[in-house]
Amino acid sequence: MAPYGGTPNGWVSIVLGLILLAIVVFAFWSMNKTMNELKVELNNLRNVLEETRKNTEEVKKKLEEV
Repeated sequence: MAPYGGTPNGWVSIVLGLILLAIVVFAFWSMNKTMNELKVELNNLRNVLEETRKNTEEVKKKLEEV
């Protein structure tokens, strides 16, 4: 008979369940962190693209003046 009146298989399944839960929580946390980093990168790219568009318009105006 197992200690504490439980079956060894019961304890093993509880431990495996807790390990799986920890893995799932870590996966969601990691995914959320990655998504936030991607949002920052996309925002930076958007700013660079807007700045490039403004510079292109300025060059176009100068070329039309010439």
